[in-house]
Order: sequence, then structure tokens, then C-alpha cells
Amino acid sequence: MKNMPAMLWILALGLVLLSIFLAGCDSTPLRPQENGSIRILSSPAGAEIYLDNEYRGTTPATVTGATAGSHTIEIRENGYTDWSAPVTVSPGSLLNVSAMLVAIPVTAMPVTFATAAIPAVQQVYPALHIDGYWTYPQGISGSTENPVPLLIHADGFNVGDADAREVTTSANLYYNGHQICWKTVYLGTLKAGGHVTTDTMVSCSLPSNLNSGDLTIRFENVVVNP
Repeated sequence: MKNMPAMLWILALGLVLLSIFLAGCDSTPLRPQENGSIRILSSPAGAEIYLDNEYRGTTPATVTGATAGSHTIEIRENGYTDWSAPVTVSPGSLLNVSAMLVAIPVTAMPVTFATAAIPAVQQVYPALHIDGYWTYPQGISGSTENPVPLLIHADGFNVGDADAREVTTSANLYYNGHQICWKTVYLGTLKAGGHVTTDTMVSCSLPSNLNSGDLTIRFENVVVNP
């Protein structure tokens, strides 16, 4: 050993150090990725994003570094009703979220009968009632395409004492209490004591294996052109 050339000593020492390094690498387990990302879209775009009440930019945007587990997303925009939904983030995943914001009416007329009395003068108002239902168009029920075209049937009644001009309403579709799509329905002019009927199509993304009874429609945000 004492007569071993210096070059062989250096080579032997290098092999020992390389073995120690490789053994250390093999014994270190890979850590799983703990965070995920959320891609958020809204209509209209440019709305503020809040993740668990923390501001995270404006739509469209991808929120990165979201910890795995349950969170709450809220979308806010001036002139629109706030939108919120619970989400669950999986490690290393990209979750897509789409929010359809509902505009707050600028001018809304009463939807129940109302009168106001002034001495010697009686004022009259329209009193509107909007009702209806949704259904699959002929030949669409059971289709696998998504979004699914739906037919919205609306009946408008004016039981008041004055005409209502250019009446519109928002037909909002709810699944298990959450709004999933909507459509503005134009009813035109409703004469005092009059009635109109209209059918409107809407394209709506529906959950798989939907039970029709779980999808309900509400006619909200009735607006009358003054």
C-alpha cells in the first residue's frame, strides 16, 4: 500500500466519495406536490377575485399556490351581484371555475300591486307577475352534448292599473341552490290587465346524470323602461 502511486490513491478516494453521494440521493424520498392552481373566468371579464377573502387579481386569471383542500372563491364587480362558490383543490391539479355574474337592474318597477293616494289625485302603477318553466326542446332530452340547449317559457301578467313598457326579466336556472346559467327574457309592453307569452332558448352547462327535478327556474330582476 505504501508503494501505491499517488494517482491511484486519488482515484480510490473519488470512488468512495461518489458511492457516499449516490447512497444519500437514493435514501431521500421525493416530496409530493402539496399545492394546486385555480383557473378562473367570469362574464363579464375584469371582475375581482377573492380566495378565502384574500384579493387575488381580476378575471381571467390563474391563482397558483393554492393549498390542497377546501376553499371559497368570490367574484365581485360593480353593478353585478357578488358570486361565490366552494371549491376543493387537489395536489398538483388545475381546477377550472367559471362565474356568470347577474347585473343589478338600474330601474326596477314594483312586482306587486301598489297604490299611493294624494288628496284629490289617485296615482296608478303597473303590477307585474312573471311565471313559467324550462324544458328540453324536442329531440334534445337525453343528449350527451354539453352545454345543453334549453327552452324557457315565460308568462307575463300585468294586474295593475297602468301600462308597463319594454318589460325584461332575468330567467335564472339553479341546480341544488347554485345558479348555473341565466338568460334575459324580453316581454315587450304589458298593457294594464294584459298577458304575454314568450319562448326563449338558452345554452346551459349541466351536471352529468342530471335529475330534472333538481334544476329549477326563477324569474328575477324584472325591469320596466320608465
